Amino acid sequence: MFTINMEEIYKKLFNEFLNGAIDEESKGRYNSAISNYYKALTTLCSLIIYRKNRKTANSHQEVDMFMSILFPDIRGSIDGLYKTYTGTYQNLKKKTDCLDIKDGIKKVIKMAGIEEEFKETLEKI
Repeated sequence: MFTINMEEIYKKLFNEFLNGAIDEESKGRYNSAISNYYKALTTLCSLIIYRKNRKTANSHQEVDMFMSILFPDIRGSIDGLYKTYTGTYQNLKKKTDCLDIKDGIKKVIKMAGIEEEFKETLEKI
């Protein structure tokens, strides 16, 4: 029987979204970069949620709910980034908006105490 390792899946998805975001940002495609950075952020949150209670979130709303309950301090530190993400639907974004989401990723990594595991990520962004 094949066992799905959700931690590995979340890590691979995180890296895929993050690398895509870095590539898009380097090309000046800030809206696409923000979308991918935000997906990396929510995937990172999904990973720490899964590690805490073995639950998988199926939407941004579920990630937000679990984060509010399980990690209110972390959730509070990234409050407002969803608006930056959804703002990409109707507005042209700037490099500074990318920086906001990257800072959110850094905060989650540090507040979750997983700096060593994500050392390479911290150096990339």
